[in-house]
Amino acid sequence: MSLLSAGPVQADQDDPRLDGLFDRLEAADSRRQAQAIAARIWSIWFQHPSGYVEALLRQGREALQDDDLTGALIAFDDAVRKAPDFAEAWNARATVNYQIGNYQRALADIRRTLTLEPRHFGALSGRGLCYLALDQPQMALEAFEASLQIHPHQPGVKFRVRALKSELDARDL
Repeated sequence: MSLLSAGPVQADQDDPRLDGLFDRLEAADSRRQAQAIAARIWSIWFQHPSGYVEALLRQGREALQDDDLTGALIAFDDAVRKAPDFAEAWNARATVNYQIGNYQRALADIRRTLTLEPRHFGALSGRGLCYLALDQPQMALEAFEASLQIHPHQPGVKFRVRALKSELDARDL
């Protein structure tokens, strides 16, 4: 039976396809393969049963692309209010809060994201970035390592882990 004839698919962090995708992501043999799987995961995370909530996410992402942080924050605030159980709305708002330098609010949004979707490797990486900005390298390292446990083929995150380990080792000397 095709998905088209099965009726609408419930998509968000509770989508049943995610479990298999995360298994495949962890077992991926190459960065290219992992990135393709991660892209499918992101695609599902961006979906919501409400077209209105999806439109708010699109509006916010477009505002981000236009460097309109205020517009993005307004759209993501609305998405969080309309769909408080939608992990990606919280993660999107965390991104804007990080970009405007409101790291504590970004961390609060990330906590909510991870409560709803503990496997959200993007939120874990974002947590690491917030801790870096707050000059908490040990906490940043832990967040980046947690992200890599879920999605081991993230070159930027791997680089940050190596750099932080070197920095922390140098501090211990």
